[in-house]
Amino acid sequence: MLYSHPLIPAEFVRREKRYSVLVRLPEGEEVWAHSPNPGRLLSCLEEPGTPVYLSHVPQREKNGPKYRFRVEQSEPLPGVRVGINPILANALTAEILQGALHPELSGATVLGREVPYGEGSRVDFLLERAGRRIFLEVKSVTYRDGDAGLFPDAVSSRAVRHLEELGNCIRAGDMAVIFYVVQRADVRYVAPADRIDPTYGDAFRRAVDRGVLSFAMQIKMDSAGLFPGSPLEVRCHHS
Repeated sequence: MLYSHPLIPAEFVRREKRYSVLVRLPEGEEVWAHSPNPGRLLSCLEEPGTPVYLSHVPQREKNGPKYRFRVEQSEPLPGVRVGINPILANALTAEILQGALHPELSGATVLGREVPYGEGSRVDFLLERAGRRIFLEVKSVTYRDGDAGLFPDAVSSRAVRHLEELGNCIRAGDMAVIFYVVQRADVRYVAPADRIDPTYGDAFRRAVDRGVLSFAMQIKMDSAGLFPGSPLEVRCHHS
């Protein structure tokens, strides 16, 4: 996935609201930029002076947008970039499915996206393979602890509900997958963040026991774009 224009380097100053980040541009101007990630951004964007990389916000609104820039990536460690725009996880998943880049998902046909299911939920992708439906839910992973990429980085009742809905798909005779898009290259496996949200960890393990499959894909990136890398192991516990 390529950005429409190369990202602009900047420096993180502070974050006061979930969707607003103060950044310092190369020429020294400080501006508020849109942060599309409402999570805590643990291990991604915590220290002032952290390098960040921005995209331009399209000038579509009549009076101009609230923000001129959007924060797409951070560099919390030298040479380690993190994609902190979770909205792109679904587009990356579409590329992975189209290119058959994950062996466990190859051969599946996309029947629809944002398909209603369960109790008022929408599944990110409805697939079909060998005549069987597959409900696939996508989650973006940015939080790192040691060798692990952990999800979520904040308490998420919505993510817990998604796991419960996927388990119900198994009961109905379909397949269900939770797919973690890992937007950083310095982790070796994915696991639930029990210390952040123990309810999610318990729900994840119950879903696995019910037959929900869990896969992960690592994403590499630079200022030009984001590129699917290699599959990662998903574990039920962070060791």
